[in-house]
Amino acid sequence: MGIITNPIDLAKLAAADFAACYGSDLVSVIVYGSAAGQDFAPKRSDINLLVVLSAITLPVLEKSIAVQQKWMKKRFARPLFLDKEYVASSLDSFPIEFFDMKDCHSVVFGEDVFQNLVIEKSDLRLQIEREVKGKWLHLNRGWLESKGNPARLRLLLSLSIRDFSPIFRAILHVKGLPIPRERSALFAAAGSAFGLKGGSLENALTAIKSGGRREMTAAFPPYADAIKSMCNAIDQISTKEKS
Repeated sequence: MGIITNPIDLAKLAAADFAACYGSDLVSVIVYGSAAGQDFAPKRSDINLLVVLSAITLPVLEKSIAVQQKWMKKRFARPLFLDKEYVASSLDSFPIEFFDMKDCHSVVFGEDVFQNLVIEKSDLRLQIEREVKGKWLHLNRGWLESKGNPARLRLLLSLSIRDFSPIFRAILHVKGLPIPRERSALFAAAGSAFGLKGGSLENALTAIKSGGRREMTAAFPPYADAIKSMCNAIDQISTKEKS
């Protein structure tokens, strides 16, 4: 599919197909990710759907295979299928993921299952520490594997920036700071929250946009150092209040 100018309108059409498929078993269809925010790229971004059902089994998931395939041909990712029981019992296991969806989503069918969810800041802080420290190790390994290969370095930076976006939003929330919707402002705010100097996080974004090997090679070490500084400061994040 070519340019998508209004992902929400397109998602409403997909939701109608899922409603026809599942009937009263469909609780809600929710758009999350870039299509619900300000970073959706009309020429390349996928549309992410959360499909909430009354109960999930493999036969139930298989029931909508044709609908899934229809919309995956139109730049939709394969939907995330959950039921309300799973959501309620998993907030402490995946707090960043659920916070990110709660913070930026659009309901295109049914009820808003995120409306009354309470995600504990202590759970967020624990996952933040695990994710930041783990992804710093991945950056180190990826840098060694990408030496001399601009395509690998571009992929490494692109995936890292994608993965850190929800982490940075969670960090700002736990610190009680505003969460910018636009990615460059988000990265700048995360750097400021940790007292990082020199715009190392934002420079990684700029390097990806410019696409040059020299720019990416120059931007990567300060970017990795900034993430390492965050690793060292994670334990100082306060979690006194609930979200």
